[in-house]
Amino acid sequence: MKTPRLPVSPPRAAMRLQGLEGKALVFWSYAQHGERLDLHHGKQGTDGKRESRTFPSAEAAAAFARKQVWARVDKGCWSSDLAFESTSWAQVKDSVQVPGNSEQDEDRVLVLTGDVVVPHDLWLDFRRGIFAQDDPDAEPFTGLLVRGNLTVEGCVFNGENDFGPFLQVDGNLVATSIAIGGSRLRVRGDVTTGDFVAVYNHGSVSVGGGLVARTIASDYTLKVEGPVDAYRYQGQGSKVFAVSGGVEDTQDPYEVKGVFLPAVVSSERVLLDKARKQLAVGKPISRPEFTSIRAAFRQFVSKKMAEPDKVKSLTLDSKGLTSLPDDLFLFRRLEKLSLRSNELRTLPETLGQLTELRELDLRSNGLLALPESMGALKKLRVLNLETNCLWRLPDSLAECVELREVNLVNNPYAYLRRAFGAWSKVRFMWELPEVLTRLPKLEVLKFEGTPLRSLPTRRFDSTVLKTATVRRSLVTQVDPELHDQLDVDVASSPQNAAAYIGYWFKPENVRLDHIHDVKTGRYDFTEVIALLGLLLRLNIPTAAPYGGALEKFRLQSEDIAWTMDRAGSSAHHVRALFVALGDALGPLGEPHPGNALIAGLRDIFSVHARRGT
Repeated sequence: MKTPRLPVSPPRAAMRLQGLEGKALVFWSYAQHGERLDLHHGKQGTDGKRESRTFPSAEAAAAFARKQVWARVDKGCWSSDLAFESTSWAQVKDSVQVPGNSEQDEDRVLVLTGDVVVPHDLWLDFRRGIFAQDDPDAEPFTGLLVRGNLTVEGCVFNGENDFGPFLQVDGNLVATSIAIGGSRLRVRGDVTTGDFVAVYNHGSVSVGGGLVARTIASDYTLKVEGPVDAYRYQGQGSKVFAVSGGVEDTQDPYEVKGVFLPAVVSSERVLLDKARKQLAVGKPISRPEFTSIRAAFRQFVSKKMAEPDKVKSLTLDSKGLTSLPDDLFLFRRLEKLSLRSNELRTLPETLGQLTELRELDLRSNGLLALPESMGALKKLRVLNLETNCLWRLPDSLAECVELREVNLVNNPYAYLRRAFGAWSKVRFMWELPEVLTRLPKLEVLKFEGTPLRSLPTRRFDSTVLKTATVRRSLVTQVDPELHDQLDVDVASSPQNAAAYIGYWFKPENVRLDHIHDVKTGRYDFTEVIALLGLLLRLNIPTAAPYGGALEKFRLQSEDIAWTMDRAGSSAHHVRALFVALGDALGPLGEPHPGNALIAGLRDIFSVHARRGT
């Protein structure tokens, strides 16, 4: 991993700031002479007031100067060395490449020309700092254009989530940190910074070159054309991944608390707004050294390895595990093992070595399959498989003769594309696995949110079955005699099938960068067509007469089209997408001649296939 090489500027021996207090332009300056500071401040055009202060050391004097500079910049001052020009939007709009914010030709833009150094924080908020105005009724400056390289010896900061002036740098940008919300940042060259926080999605970040940062924490995707080098957190409670040369290391993730300081972390999430405020006042948000989940796991397990036979219970929740370490299987006397909220897609056959297990919690992993060695866990009583992507169960499970409780709620879970790796690889559990009927002591069985279409063709062997529920499934028929042990909700099956359209056919799953390669200009609709095929399989014939399913498709299609063409410049991409989806209905609809859902989708897709024409 690269470490950002930020320029180290020696303490400035002198600095002069200016700013507006009401309608008056004021100044403040200092000059350091060892332990003495000579201060000068007042209204521009007057002699002002001069004073000197002596400190115990030169370091203390410099620290006082830095604090005073920060306080005055916070109030809206800026370096008097910055030679701003003011021009109209009409004169620069052809050279500014940021998303539009309804700028008018007469709006004013600030311009800095040449390689510019800002010796303090740079605020990007309307009517504040460099964007302040002596006439409070005047329209605010709409942005700052730097025609050259920009170095900011502080934080590039924007405090508003919904809006802010744009900043475009035609060269490279180097900043101690970046913390923005609704502002639009465009850098044609490279960006080098420490911690980089981007809050909310009304702003945008676009980098024409590479991005090197210590950390990146954002709840929206930054557009970077060159390679990224950083420890990146992408919001929504995700893990932190090391990114080097644009390649993300998914095999060795980090918990947020292993990278970010406790002050900006809560419940496995980075508090982005708080992190932005911390950077604004010059406080750190990331730890001096980062500890990966794997390293933390080794530290945790090493404490127990001294006497492995005494360990009866082990909790390894939320450790970011993508595989089970060999050390785990040294705990042969484990009776309770919790592996919930990891990234396990499969489990090794060596799991069968833990023959003393009574409880196994595998919730929230995205598991695709269980190993055949499950049959060796003959003392297992509780098996929690909630929120995974299991599409089958091993026949060996019938050998778990002590099994009392099986939870299969939410299979598949929301992130099934990530679990399978592609929509074209997704598989569903269409049938309630018959192996479950062969468990002699089964008491509780739960299915909910699993697209079961059929129930087993044999009765359950268990005579102590208390609860066996099938909810939010696609089952439409129940044999009252064969399935009298099951509590099945049949009436809601059409709504359940249509709901999957809302879950998966949405903007974050049908994005422009998923279907279009900017460099080659080519489209690839393979994955979105695979997604459409899955949704048709889920809805035909279950959702007939298809009114609800078509309404879902209509609403989601509008949302996808609007999101893709939000800026009004991507109508051609929307047309290409929906032409491809309409064409795909031919082969996808062949097994269902005359189907009303297929016919209705042709009409819905054709509306967007004509967008902008």
